[in-house]
Amino acid sequence: MATIRSLGDLVSPLGGTINVANVIMQLALPGVGQGVVDSTVDSGRADLHPVKRARTTGAYLAVAAFGNDDDRAYVREAVRRIHSQVTSAPGAPVAYSANSPVLQLWVAVCLLTYFVDQYELLHGPLSEDEFRRVLRDGASLGTTLNVRPESWPTTREEYDELWRAGVDSISMNDDVRTYLTHLAELSFLEVRLGRLGRVIHRVFGRSFEFVTRGALPPEFRDVMHYEWTLADQRRFDRYLSNLRTMHRWTPWVWRLPWQAYLLDMRLRRRLGIPVF
Repeated sequence: MATIRSLGDLVSPLGGTINVANVIMQLALPGVGQGVVDSTVDSGRADLHPVKRARTTGAYLAVAAFGNDDDRAYVREAVRRIHSQVTSAPGAPVAYSANSPVLQLWVAVCLLTYFVDQYELLHGPLSEDEFRRVLRDGASLGTTLNVRPESWPTTREEYDELWRAGVDSISMNDDVRTYLTHLAELSFLEVRLGRLGRVIHRVFGRSFEFVTRGALPPEFRDVMHYEWTLADQRRFDRYLSNLRTMHRWTPWVWRLPWQAYLLDMRLRRRLGIPVF
């Protein structure tokens, strides 16, 4: 594989099947998980508007990885405005604000992990120089999410420290776990897609949930009450081997969906069609 120089160089065919695993990582921090489950901003919920949520999340990641400063400024303000509506009620068991710098930083660190996992699960660890370049380029994942630039890690040691601190703080109640289980099984698609959603759930749900379990670090499997056996690991390794071969023959293909998300976002802005 070519030398990794930027966030966009990490995208691979694995990205489309480990996205819910990364959502689980994000929502395992109680303030993030409870904020999503309790949110009254229905237009942004994956279970109620799955197509829109996929488009807007794709647009955000595409802007962070491939966009320019104008794209990022636009998305940053849109995210800040939407997140300002997501706050916990007084006296709630779990206090949260979607614009909390602490919660935003955890989400951004998880998103960086999403890109890194796409590459490292297939091809092994990045070199120190490659990780440093990705970390520097990946700062846009945080700043587009309103994370202050000075809060973003500048070394692998700082990133690892943030990651360990986050993992040490994860926990999950049944409401959040049930929400995430429906995402991992694809059964959430039945809410809005009806019969089509049921077909997708029954045909692909079990395999998608398996890959989700495989992509999770053990600490996150534990809070989801997932089991994982040696036989599961061997099956997951075979899956990764197949995707590794695919990626080596078609490395350029996997940027195209992200470029499409970016183009869609820019066209919507130009035509005055809502993006978020």
